[in-house]
Amino acid sequence: MVGKSKKPQVAAIGEVVFDIMPDSRKLGGAPADFLHYAVKYGARGHLISAIGADDLGREVVTELNKFEITPVLAITPYPTGRVIIFKNSNGSLTAHILENAAWDYIPFTEDAENCIKNVDAVYFGTLALRKAYSKGTILDLIGSAPQNAFKFFDINLRQDYYDKATILKLLDLADILKLNMNELKILKSILKLSGSLEEMCDFIKNQYQLKYLILTDTAKESRIFGDTLTYVKNDGIRQTFAYGAGNAFSGAFIASILKGLSQQEAHEIANHAAVEVCRASCKCS
Repeated sequence: MVGKSKKPQVAAIGEVVFDIMPDSRKLGGAPADFLHYAVKYGARGHLISAIGADDLGREVVTELNKFEITPVLAITPYPTGRVIIFKNSNGSLTAHILENAAWDYIPFTEDAENCIKNVDAVYFGTLALRKAYSKGTILDLIGSAPQNAFKFFDINLRQDYYDKATILKLLDLADILKLNMNELKILKSILKLSGSLEEMCDFIKNQYQLKYLILTDTAKESRIFGDTLTYVKNDGIRQTFAYGAGNAFSGAFIASILKGLSQQEAHEIANHAAVEVCRASCKCS
């Protein structure tokens, strides 16, 4: 928690991409999306990643500045990250994440180190650790964060870009974990868990000494296991899932907690942010 007169400093480390759709493109990647909402709800955001010396890389900087996110970006010989979005015959979307992108080769720089040493929270996931180079950098940067800074692990499993050892390592570093029901099933297998949903979440929280464990079930409901268990259920939302809703939840939650709000207050604000993304996605009233 930071003083009321000072905005909390939040950094996100990892992938930065453009989502390339058939008729448009937009800045993507969970870290930037998370920071957009952290900034919207009262934090200062810093994105630590890497871009290419190309037009998309320059566009990344322009977009981050537009959203008042401070870019802490190394320029590499690799192309700026892209995700190709395909529309399927049934109307659903499939994303193909291109490999050997700039964010696969994030270097440990003085700018990144200076940034991370002054944050109140640092956000990370599994995807950006798919290559050994960025994996080493990200682990070193997390280790350079202040001891009392929140380490927010959004497990965010994508394609086959994760493994048991990486998940367990990041769990050891984290004090906040966010996951959805499908990701809980994967953790259940990895950790050989049994029992009710609440029992499994309590075990993970206690085993890894987490301050908060956040479990979302699309837009229908969410639980936060902290000092207490808070639970929010949504009714009447036709859109039960929208890309970016989880990032909105995470960004709004950490900004609210850092501003000194209670778990219940932060949970309700985070839920509202996620629901708004879902409503915007289907243009619900």
